[in-house]
Order: sequence, then structure tokens, then C-alpha cells
Amino acid sequence: MSEKNEKFPLDYNMIREQIIESLEIGDPQEAYLNIRTILDYPGQVKNEIMWQDAITLFERITRNLVGDKLGDLVKNIILYPNDVLALYDLAYELYEQRVHSIAATLLNRANKISPQNEKIVTELVSNLEAMMLNNEARKILSEAKDVLKSSEFCRYLLAFNSLMVGDINEPVKILPSIQGSSDEGIQFMAKTLEGMIDRALALKNVRSLDNKDLRGWHIVLNGTVLLHRSPYVLDVMNGRYAYVSDSYSLCRDGIDRIKEVLKIAEIDIPYVISLPDRSSQILAHATSKILEKPLEIWNLKDIKEGLIVSYDLDESCSEEMYGKITNFQPGQILWAHASNWINPYPIAPDITTFLNQENASPWGRRMAYDIKGKELTTTKPDDSVIEEVSLKIIEAEKDEDYLDDLDDLLSLIEPLKNLKDESKPGVFRTSGKRLRQRAGSPVPSGRFI
Repeated sequence: MSEKNEKFPLDYNMIREQIIESLEIGDPQEAYLNIRTILDYPGQVKNEIMWQDAITLFERITRNLVGDKLGDLVKNIILYPNDVLALYDLAYELYEQRVHSIAATLLNRANKISPQNEKIVTELVSNLEAMMLNNEARKILSEAKDVLKSSEFCRYLLAFNSLMVGDINEPVKILPSIQGSSDEGIQFMAKTLEGMIDRALALKNVRSLDNKDLRGWHIVLNGTVLLHRSPYVLDVMNGRYAYVSDSYSLCRDGIDRIKEVLKIAEIDIPYVISLPDRSSQILAHATSKILEKPLEIWNLKDIKEGLIVSYDLDESCSEEMYGKITNFQPGQILWAHASNWINPYPIAPDITTFLNQENASPWGRRMAYDIKGKELTTTKPDDSVIEEVSLKIIEAEKDEDYLDDLDDLLSLIEPLKNLKDESKPGVFRTSGKRLRQRAGSPVPSGRFI
């Protein structure tokens, strides 16, 4: 394969040359980064000749980078470029590898070759959702008229993706068409959708629920009370963090706000229960002191009622614990201090302090700038005993930059108190499964790619 081809546009040729050069010097990772500029959804390919060329390059990259299993799946598309099953099989494997952007491009091609194919449509929507392209997913579903008529699942997906772009009316119209399903999975989805709609309608008259209302939409979609919104670059981040160096002050702010939420919700917790990891124990120890409640360490054999404290569920929760916190229990409230909004933990906590993409705990390894050396360094973690570290939370003063929005936070609670149990937010639930935590919402934010 020559490095230049006059049949291709200049911009494509430039990327193509870079890919080939990277492969020749043994740098398939760099070649992969370059091919993504061509194959990432919706794909920068203008004709079939370019498509065949790009997929041929992709095969070389995958064989070098991953191996023959994936390479053979790519080869099938080179041999049979319009084979919908070949496109689906490769896309499915890429989904498993979290390469959603290329998977979506492949499935979009398959959808054009074989429209109204439920298997293709649903897999394409799954990848678009993973990229938080909910408006695009909604468009694809809306165009699949025949599939919508026959598929309860696709109607649910249209309703859900409509909610994810801030449209409440479409889900209200769709809900009755799936509530009478004989499929247990669809029944669960319908109840989940109904809960989202009920929370949205309960808040609609007291909140904007627009593309700036991060806290409102977070409780609508996840049933989770969001305690803290980032004060930084509000016009871009809308209350989320990209990278954040967590602080003792922010931990204290979370505890203080939980105290206020429990008060207005009229919930008296008997215990503060820490998950076993060190970070959770530090936070729980401080919480116990501030709330003046006895501290317990999570014990799978003797699970008590109370406020379950996790610093970050991704770090705290073992597979065994996951099974225990999947369901709501009477008298238990799950608080996760930090929650990733790009790759969220599967279970939505009942309360979370803040939403982040990358986070460093106050007592863990952190980046710091060495003024003398004029370079970034990494600080050592604080290995002091748990009680000493937690004291820094207890003694922390509120950061003056934090938003003065406690009234906004507490205004969420009252309108949702009297909903039926299945529609209430997590702090009030006594039974059923916790919701899956959603990536994103109708409120956009800047992020690292």
C-alpha cells in the first residue's frame, strides 16, 4: 500500500500517511489514535473506496495492537463490506472493549444497509448512549417506525433517550404502551421510566428542569440527591467537575449538607456505617462525630440500619457488597461522596456529594507543582491513623468559593416525599432495586476525552 493515493482528499491522505508511518516504526497505538479521527462516529469517510481503505488500515492496527481475534472480525468486513452480521459482530466486540465511537460508526453503516432491524438499532443506540449522544440515539429510534411499532424495548429506549435530552412529554405518551407488557424485563423498565416521569412532574412546577438544572435532573434520572455543585466555570461545567483535587473542606461540606437533608426529610439514622476501605472509614469516622451517631464498620453478616458511607463506590464496593446494596433496605441510606459521571458505578447511591470525571482524595497521592524545580510532582499519601486524618475533616472550614445554594438543595426534598414508594428518590425508598446510575443528563458539561 503506497503512502499517497490521489483518489483520496488531502486531509484523509495526511492522516493515512501518519498511520502507515506509525505502523512501520512499530507504534500501533499512535496509528490507532489517528484511525479514530477517521472512524469515530459518524465516520469521516466520503465513499466506498475510502471506507475499504480505512477498514484495511484498521485491520493492520488491530492485529498489531490486540491480536488476530479482533483482526479476523475486521477482515470479515473487508471481505464482505455490506454484510450486516459481520458489521454487528465487530461492533459488539468493540462495545465490550468500550470502543463505542467506532462501534457506532459500524452499526450506523449496518443500519443504512438494513434499516428497521431491531438488533442493529438497539446495539447502535447502546453505543450512542455510552457516548452520551442521546439526541442522536433519539433520532435513530424515531426513524425506525416499524421497529417502534413491534418492539416494546425500542419504545422504552425512545422514552428514556427523550428524557435524557430534557423532553418529558414523549415519555408520558409512550409509557402506557409498555406498562402492560408480559415481559418481566420490560415491566421493570416501565416502572423505572414511570418513576423518572413522576419525579420530573413533581419537580416541574418548582424547578426549571432545563439544560442548567443539574441537581433537578440528577434526582429525576437517578433518584440521587446531589449535595454539591462545582462553583468553577459554571457556564461550561454546569456544576460538575472534570478533574478535582478533593479537599477536607469539601468532605466537611458534604457531611454538613447530609445533616440538613436528613433533617428536612425527617429521617433519624441510628448508625453511621462505613464500608471497609480506608477512605470510607476516614470519611465515616468524621461523619459519625459530626452527626453524633455511633460508628459501625460494614459487616455482611449483621447489616444494620443507618447511613452507609462510601468515599467512592468504584473503590469501596467489592462484588459481595455489590450484591448486598443492589436492593433498598428499610432504614438504610447509601451515601457515595464522589461519583464519576462519565463512567458511573452501576448502582446509583441515594446521596452523592459531587460529580467528577477524575478525582484525587485529600489523603491520597496528589499532583503538586514544585516551584523550585518548576515541574509537576506527586505527593505521598497521608498514612496517619484514620482518627487523625478524619480530624482534618472535622476541623475544616467551608471554602469561600462554594455556592450558597443550600435552599436550592433542600427545595428538592418536599415535593418528592409523597410520591408512591417506587417513584420516590432513594433516601425514602424501602424496597426494590436501586437504579442504574446514568452517564450524563440533559445538562451538558465540558470533559476530558
